[in-house]
Amino acid sequence: MNDQAIHHKRRLPPAERGRAQDKSRDGLIIKAALELLWEKGYHHLTMTDVATRAGVSKATLYRRWTAKSDLVTDAFDTLDLLSSPEYPGTSLRSDLIALMEQVSRCEDRPKIVTSTMEMARLHPDLYLSLTERFSAFLQTELGKLASHTNDARSAPLAENELKVMGDTVVALLAYYAGPTGSPISREQLIGLVDHVLMVLMTGASVAGQKI
Repeated sequence: MNDQAIHHKRRLPPAERGRAQDKSRDGLIIKAALELLWEKGYHHLTMTDVATRAGVSKATLYRRWTAKSDLVTDAFDTLDLLSSPEYPGTSLRSDLIALMEQVSRCEDRPKIVTSTMEMARLHPDLYLSLTERFSAFLQTELGKLASHTNDARSAPLAENELKVMGDTVVALLAYYAGPTGSPISREQLIGLVDHVLMVLMTGASVAGQKI
């Protein structure tokens, strides 16, 4: 987990007046949420449990996150799953495959990733917040790759194009994983790159190529 570079997108902003918030408590709360997700799963996780485990008051917690789904989404965002991979840099295709392998694996606390994704299918609020975060991460990474490659089409990718790509990847990965969150094969990931992402980003399929 990248403890030093946590960007809480659903955390409430500090109040304009009053005592300044202790930012170190954010890390304690996130750590407690991840521990309890591991131990109890999303369904049995409560905000009271998180506050107790973190050693903070419920008021402190609710001044930062008012909804369990928002807290869990920000905690989920600290896992390696949503971190930039080490890109090979040899071609757009090889970098895209590296990205797909990164977002489809759950080596960092796999039980948390699997159980949270399973619960997201039953809780619309959690599903929405996680898919939005996942898609936003993909849009950022795809935008970086498109701007640093010679393989991409000459016209820069528009924001709406990146959003469609991010949403498409999220939907296809969820489809491949199925209702039980099964591992996604490398062949499926390569097919996603060759027949979807490369077509959308360059206008051409690269079927049959090998890396």
